Amino acid sequence: MILSGLPFENNEVTIEKIMAGIVLLFVYFIPSIISWNKKNSKFLLICNLFIGWTGIGWFISLLWALNINRQHALIITRENKKRKQDRKEAKRKALLETDSVDL
Repeated sequence: MILSGLPFENNEVTIEKIMAGIVLLFVYFIPSIISWNKKNSKFLLICNLFIGWTGIGWFISLLWALNINRQHALIITRENKKRKQDRKEAKRKALLETDSVDL
């Protein structure tokens, strides 16, 4: 019997094979992990699950996930700007009210 140094040539289950499988699963689901709890994340998970194995499908899923994150960041930025404007407006109104009370 010839002993080989290749890790996946024999049929034994080793810790290295289990760890490699876990790493590969993590890499495979990176697009789904990126878009977790975002809009369309369920559709992206289904797309990643069923057509991600083709390579092109995985790349499309990754681009979609990155686009979802960019849209989410834009929405958060708009909300923060609106909150800032609302705070400025509230301060301005409060200053106007205190000025009119002092007179």
